[in-house]
Amino acid sequence: MRLMFVGLAALLAGLTGCSIAPTHPSLTTATANLAPLIPVRDFVADRQASGGHQVSPDGKKLAWMGANGIRPAVWVKTLGADDAKAFDIRARGFRWSADSKRLALLADSGGDEDTHIHAGAVDGPSTALVDLTPFERTASHILRVVRGGSDIVITTNRRDKKVFDLYRLDLGSGRLELLATNPGSVGWWGVDRLGRLRARVLLDGDSSLLQLPEAADPGGWRTTARWSRFDQVQPLDLPLDGDVGWALSNRGRDKLALVRFDLRNGAETVLHADPAVDLGHVLISQKSHAPLMIHSMPGYPRVEVLDPALRTRLQALATDPPADLYVTSADDDERTLTVAAVTDKGVRTFLFSGDSTEPRLLGQNSLARQAAGLSSTRPIEFSSRDGLVLHGYLTLPEGVKPAALPLVLLVHGGPWARDRWGDGNTKQFLANRGYAVLQVNYRGSTGYGRAFTDKAIGEFAGKMHDDLVDGVEWAVKAGVADQAKVAIHGASYGGYAALVGATSTPEVFACAVDIVGPSHLARLLETVPAYWELGLPWWRRFVGDPARPEDRKAMDARSPLFKAERATNPILIMHGVNDPRVKLEQSELMVAALRKAGKQVDFVTFKGDGHGNQKWSNNLTLLRKTEDFLAACLGGRSSGFDYYQLGAWAF
Repeated sequence: MRLMFVGLAALLAGLTGCSIAPTHPSLTTATANLAPLIPVRDFVADRQASGGHQVSPDGKKLAWMGANGIRPAVWVKTLGADDAKAFDIRARGFRWSADSKRLALLADSGGDEDTHIHAGAVDGPSTALVDLTPFERTASHILRVVRGGSDIVITTNRRDKKVFDLYRLDLGSGRLELLATNPGSVGWWGVDRLGRLRARVLLDGDSSLLQLPEAADPGGWRTTARWSRFDQVQPLDLPLDGDVGWALSNRGRDKLALVRFDLRNGAETVLHADPAVDLGHVLISQKSHAPLMIHSMPGYPRVEVLDPALRTRLQALATDPPADLYVTSADDDERTLTVAAVTDKGVRTFLFSGDSTEPRLLGQNSLARQAAGLSSTRPIEFSSRDGLVLHGYLTLPEGVKPAALPLVLLVHGGPWARDRWGDGNTKQFLANRGYAVLQVNYRGSTGYGRAFTDKAIGEFAGKMHDDLVDGVEWAVKAGVADQAKVAIHGASYGGYAALVGATSTPEVFACAVDIVGPSHLARLLETVPAYWELGLPWWRRFVGDPARPEDRKAMDARSPLFKAERATNPILIMHGVNDPRVKLEQSELMVAALRKAGKQVDFVTFKGDGHGNQKWSNNLTLLRKTEDFLAACLGGRSSGFDYYQLGAWAF
């Protein structure tokens, strides 16, 4: 036994010593002094990291997401007491019941996004969870916590996989009561805090119809307002009394603004707007029904606190640059709060108890726990080749001169999303390996208004990709990037962009990393989950309808699968086998085409995960593969074998 132990120790010592030193000239000069190398395990398997803290409605308890040993868990404890217990579950999120007696936890099986709602009792030693929506191949979601008891309102597609019906669910007894059946085109249900169904939005061709229950006809509905299906109208909360609530809307304007919204006729009155960018998250008081905080992201985050008392409390968390502050939960009196401070170096969560203005640190994610060794991110701006002003972010490695560096173009997914200053894990991992990291909010990204998003219509693998290439050219001209050592890296749409870069502009990119990216656009739209049905008109507007021969021909022309022979440089493709959005076949087809053409491609699949990994063991593999691949391609450094990989293999 002793010989076996000595042998294992020697093996571990040898494996953990196999780090790869940087070879790129900018990282090996006499003055280069890169920050200490952070092990991969600290990015993906930090057992001390925590987040998602929520105080109970009665203000007496706290719940949060963390780890229980090596297992993901949701923890709960009494504030001021030592009675913490863990519910072992890989949850996507959770909510408190209004009576503070139970947690409702949302989880799927292996990344398939067939989410179930589980319930656990907070008091007592039991950590048992009950699946209250045990329906096969069904997605259920928490829509609203009902005031005063243990009920919640949920949506589920158990009856018809294409649409979601509305139910009231008792977390204690498991009793499920049907509130409304979806006729096939309801895209939004409006439920107030008492669990009353107050409104719905029906999708009718290119129109969205706001409808209210017909008092004289039980089960009937009357239309009170109409707008374009492609307008964005996002109701934020419904008042308990009256018919005037709040919404984020871009009806009749380019940017999303905060408006008073009249359910009776759809009339809007603008309360707050930003001429430069869309408004983002808005915090609405559950006591006064007044807006308390408004978020936007012109570059660095901008948070406007409308409530004077709340503004005074949050001043204790002021930083430069300013953190993006979110009140993530509050008790019923809105005196005890949890607040997340999001920066380019991680997320830290604080507790404000009672009327105190002194925050207490509750927890922090893995990035924040190692913030001292991380890089700073700054907003950038440049013009595309056709004169469109583009925004993005640049993160530079610490300890080296910011000149002629190997660069990773990190492309966000969506594409109807955006990069934000506080998005951290991947860019910080890459910067720590020695790379400059460029993020571009290319046309089609959200946050910059309707017109900017609409410029992506028909531009997959067209001007959307030109924007990315123009970003690389900007970085080269600025002296930051080595033109010969640029990689393109992304997930979902970002993975698609990486494949487009590898096959359409191989002269720009020395290599590409594609994670769960589509390669065949027509096939993508033909195989999406059934419950995407109501969202497909948006995709058809931007990309095309594969049922139309002329559209399909154009979609094939923009699909990397049919350009595999043009690739000239190494490609790394990674995919979760249970991905319900971009099916595994998208990567399998691309890999087969590349190999048939004799191209260099490495293919990695992840069991037990889907469209983005949740399992730490899979994320460990993903980052290890990435750092070794980029080290060989760009000349950055790699940590080599991480002994947590032994645990990943075991599990």
